[in-house]
Amino acid sequence: MQSSHPISPESDHLSLADRLESFKAGFLGAIASVLSFFAIAILHNLLQNYLTSVQLIGSFELGKPLTLFIKLGMIGFSGFLFAVTYRYIVRRDRNSHLKSGAILAFACIRSFATLDRDLSALTDFTTASLIAIALPSALLLIENIAWLAIVQSILETAIQNKWIAAFGSD
Repeated sequence: MQSSHPISPESDHLSLADRLESFKAGFLGAIASVLSFFAIAILHNLLQNYLTSVQLIGSFELGKPLTLFIKLGMIGFSGFLFAVTYRYIVRRDRNSHLKSGAILAFACIRSFATLDRDLSALTDFTTASLIAIALPSALLLIENIAWLAIVQSILETAIQNKWIAAFGSD
């Protein structure tokens, strides 16, 4: 199947300036991700203290230094990838559905991977066991959406203030 719009040679290769802007966006996304991780981790731990009857997904183990270091690496790298992808996706659009869709897509992928792991550990699929996993999974999705919304907000601010150039801007 042939496209009616041929791909222009300019789109085949990114300029050095575009690569640098993507790296800046990714670096900012990584830093914002790590900082928002700690903010959400504190809220998560406070919530877990109040919901003692509910076992939340233990994605914020702040007391284990090696685990924390690995998680920070993963969250930083995820934030880097999100920021670079987000910069490419939104370009100069003012489409709020596109922007929120990028956040929701990344949040769902991250949350569903954790949910997939926890579902495979279930030995019985009773209503009680599914409900027991539903609240922690919903909170995990909300945490991931909040994390990415924070990163998105920081990226949008950087793009509006021209600290980072929007993709495709000259």
